[in-house]
Amino acid sequence: MKKSFIRAFSSTRVHNSGPRFLTTLKEAAKPPLTVPKSITKPFGLDKPVLLNHKVSDTYTLGNIREELFSAEAKERRQKKLDYEITHSTFYETKSFRNTNGKIFTSPVSYFRNDKSKYFPDFISANINGDQKSLGEILEGKVSLVRLYSTVSGEQCVKSWFKSEEKDLAGTNYDEFETSYPTAQIIDINIPQNWLKGFILGLSKSNIKKTMPPSRHENYFILPDHIFKYDVREKLLCDNMCSGYIYLLDHNGRIRWAGSGYADEEEKKLMWKCVGGLERELAKNFQ
Repeated sequence: MKKSFIRAFSSTRVHNSGPRFLTTLKEAAKPPLTVPKSITKPFGLDKPVLLNHKVSDTYTLGNIREELFSAEAKERRQKKLDYEITHSTFYETKSFRNTNGKIFTSPVSYFRNDKSKYFPDFISANINGDQKSLGEILEGKVSLVRLYSTVSGEQCVKSWFKSEEKDLAGTNYDEFETSYPTAQIIDINIPQNWLKGFILGLSKSNIKKTMPPSRHENYFILPDHIFKYDVREKLLCDNMCSGYIYLLDHNGRIRWAGSGYADEEEKKLMWKCVGGLERELAKNFQ
């Protein structure tokens, strides 16, 4: 991984352990969320960024030793420790319960194309084993990206596609494809550590059984050391208990987003935004 991409998300490191420790303690003292953050303007990355350059940056047998013992891995673990102190299990769980998983409220409509910010690109193998770039997958499509790290987060994102009668990301995916012919669903599962990710990687055949075959090529298991914590903060998805929906245009811009469990009004708004972006896409390619 080139250092230029790492630095794109790295804050200036405090070399004096005292101030760094005090800052961490101050952040750790913050009370859990009681209401979701209100989203009134575009958020995300200011420019397109590629998080990694090769599939071997993801979970494989060959890189476990490096993940355990390399200097870069040790630095990642130190930053992760700082992050975990300020995002304790109590803080994240309590915030999740207080807000029903809604770390932020959905915007009332999708953001303008020229004002929107970016979702990061990455290279990974999907659960079929095919190497893919997210940027390539987004081309010519409107994309609903489902991002989660835990079982509770996965249940959150599923709620946006389910009703009492249908599951548009599961058994009724054919209806989704008919209703939204230029849209697609992408899953990004980010396990909380390399061991869980490795185990999850061994369970790909079971994951495949839970979704239509046409969705397999857009399901990714991405290590948390690639999807760094400062990236998560910019994407407002730094509570790992919850799940997140990002509506992306064909250029990888975040045009709308949701978090937590969806209610009926939010689902109607999401599908309205998907339809609006499909019409915009059609005009762009006329």
